Amino acid sequence: MTHQSVGKGLLRGFKMALGFLVVLPFIGLLLPLWYLYRWNECRSGRPMPVAPWAEVWPRADRASAPACVADRWQHPATETVLPHHGLPSSDLPSALAKPNAGGVAVVTGGARHLGAAICQDLATLGYRVAVLYHHSAPQAKALVADIQERGGIAHPFPLDQRDPAQCIQMLDAVQQRWGVPELLINNASLFVPTPLEESSWEGLEQLWRVNLQGPLWLALRAGERMRNRQDGVTPAGQIIQMCDIWGERPLAGYGGYSISKAGLIMATRVLARELAPQVRVNGIAPGAILAKSGESRFQTLLARTPLASAASPEAVLHGIRYLLTARFVTGEILHVDGGRSLV
Repeated sequence: MTHQSVGKGLLRGFKMALGFLVVLPFIGLLLPLWYLYRWNECRSGRPMPVAPWAEVWPRADRASAPACVADRWQHPATETVLPHHGLPSSDLPSALAKPNAGGVAVVTGGARHLGAAICQDLATLGYRVAVLYHHSAPQAKALVADIQERGGIAHPFPLDQRDPAQCIQMLDAVQQRWGVPELLINNASLFVPTPLEESSWEGLEQLWRVNLQGPLWLALRAGERMRNRQDGVTPAGQIIQMCDIWGERPLAGYGGYSISKAGLIMATRVLARELAPQVRVNGIAPGAILAKSGESRFQTLLARTPLASAASPEAVLHGIRYLLTARFVTGEILHVDGGRSLV
């Protein structure tokens, strides 16, 4: 071995050692900073950043990502509970199971039919439920007693939503008992045949006051109270309007009803814009879920429904549970009609 080759070897070794000494501090500093940055992005719920070395060793980053990716979609306040009555918890994702335990919910037309199912389901979620009724005092009291027997909290409140003064009095009574409502579900409506050529001024006025003017007024007054209680950071409350697919397409013989529900759909969108960002406002447009207008008519509607086999009130409860936790959704009309509006 010549002196020249030895010298070249020593020079090469010196360069490698020098390069290692220069790069090592950067690696020792930048690697911890990278993991700190990735941890902060993950904790904040933002997408997982791509590792600088992923282009060279793609599997290396993939192996370390799942723990954070899997956790970042968990809602901090959610908890799966087994309902006493209503939907089984296994039917719903855990992120929808318990959106706001202890909140105050107001449900119009809550004593019977779909309204009663909504009240029962909200009670299983931990809401204190104000069951509003007009002519159904016995049913409302029986429902409240049933909810209380199952460990829930509920109370009946009378309301004629055609009277604006009664709307204010009811909200005052609920607020005095439990505090400002965090949820209003405008479920009460009047579904009667209203062929326009046979309608009277008084008949249409009563229908629209029940189906449109009353819910709009109640939503405005409840929305004001929700906004006043907000802290500027989290949503103060939400309003869900029970609309109808017949508000988007006319139902023969029910022209006045279809007009009133069309107005409620537009009111939902207007309220969503006016009450944002503190209050979210959405609507649900059910299809055939209850045989309220006679078994034969109900079967006729089912015959024209693509998902007829799944028709039940639970479908609407699923929709409500979704909207309760969908914090980036407002002004939407959720169709729960089994595809009826498609045909």
